[in-house]
Amino acid sequence: MPKEDQKFVVSYGLYGGDPKYTTGAIRNAELVRYIYPGWVCRFYHDNTVPKNVLTQLEELGAELINVANDGMSGGIGGMFWRFLVAGDETVDRYIVRDSDSRLNAREAAAVEEWIESGYPVHSMRDHLGHDAPMNGGMWGGVKGAIPDIIAKIKAWPNRDQFWMDMNFLAKDIWPLIKDKTLSHDSVVCTKYPNSKSFPTRRIAKEHVGQVFDALESPRLGDMNDGRMDTPSPMACRRKPEWTHG
Repeated sequence: MPKEDQKFVVSYGLYGGDPKYTTGAIRNAELVRYIYPGWVCRFYHDNTVPKNVLTQLEELGAELINVANDGMSGGIGGMFWRFLVAGDETVDRYIVRDSDSRLNAREAAAVEEWIESGYPVHSMRDHLGHDAPMNGGMWGGVKGAIPDIIAKIKAWPNRDQFWMDMNFLAKDIWPLIKDKTLSHDSVVCTKYPNSKSFPTRRIAKEHVGQVFDALESPRLGDMNDGRMDTPSPMACRRKPEWTHG
């Protein structure tokens, strides 16, 4: 929990009216007080988000930042907006998340360990589909950890294709911060430096970064992915009997 003079932010990018994302945004704005007490949800958005959604988010205590006139492309490019928090000098600590995922206790326990560790940056990998140094909605940092990130985002040549946010993190950010990043990883923990197991046991096939639809149902492709039945490497388990991390 942040101290009285500290500001901790959960950062999202939000664009369009797809209920998968707008409902998810509202749900996360409801969850934050229970999962991350003292933190505030912040939504970087443009004018394509329905006004009633923005009103609900504001009523739930979320911060809204309209980036429509900031020279940042919308649509898919909006996935980069959530990274802007890393350049905000008023924010002491931040985590970047996806609107179609849900804040949960497993990630919060990992974030607490990260805070206690003193590492400036945090990354998580909790599904075999997360085999990247940084996943777009599963990382965080402290103020000043990534210098000039806003300029780097604006200089990135292609923000309008899927996976470009991940490519940006892997190519422009990871090389700068890999030695000062603590990772929680249940799947490929021996691949990246400073990786450790999650402090809590996985429940069934749930995982950090899990995707949900507008009706709160998890994406079946992730749940039924045969890779979820693969035991976690022993090195990626906090306890040997935690077969799946």
